[in-house]
Amino acid sequence: MTDGCLHCGKPLGNRTALCYACESDGIAVEDVVDVDEDVYDRLERYFVLASVRCSNCGDVHGVVTVDGDTYTAADFGIETETEWRQRMDEAEAWIEEHREAVEPALRLLERDWPRSVEAVRSHVL
Repeated sequence: MTDGCLHCGKPLGNRTALCYACESDGIAVEDVVDVDEDVYDRLERYFVLASVRCSNCGDVHGVVTVDGDTYTAADFGIETETEWRQRMDEAEAWIEEHREAVEPALRLLERDWPRSVEAVRSHVL
């Protein structure tokens, strides 16, 4: 997270990337943040993988739809909760190792994955 607006530097208030004025002027985070596409894709894949585990019962049986595509644990080659946890641990280790590249991508993903981004910031980074 940054201390000021990524475009003008003004205080963010309760926002995480752009101040209200810049956002109101139509400035997009994508226009002011340079993000490695591979990092972005890897984080989004992590969010999808995290979402296939049922938040109610903890079993890995969920279905996630992103941009019209539907994913299940089987799409990741996962059949058990142990396999799911191993993949999550590997992804989280990668995220920790690549903090500097991850943070700009989180700013872009925050619009579509706000709770997932907050979870990464508070539990992984």
